[in-house]
Amino acid sequence: MTIETTLWLYLGMAAVTYLTRRAFLRLPSKFFSPRLRNGLSFIPIGIFAALIFPSLFVEDGRLVVQPLFLTAGLVCLLMMAASRNVFLSFGISLLLVVLVSLKVLPFPM
Repeated sequence: MTIETTLWLYLGMAAVTYLTRRAFLRLPSKFFSPRLRNGLSFIPIGIFAALIFPSLFVEDGRLVVQPLFLTAGLVCLLMMAASRNVFLSFGISLLLVVLVSLKVLPFPM
């Protein structure tokens, strides 16, 4: 596949994605039942889980347990519950992973 074809594919996918999302957002709220609105509220959580869980449990196509990432995830969840600050929670858990990876903090593996 050439670079030009790839670029056209990306532009086409971006246009379709933008137009479908924009059309959906422009619908008045009377078209959504309370049950549908409740279901739509779980989409961000599902996307977050789909992005995070593979990094926690999959390595080289195998199911593994990575204690550092699990610990950082738990720290992040506890910080979110305590502070209700997403950026602080992500920042502290990311800092934990970086400090352990640089061997500044000891972590039993």
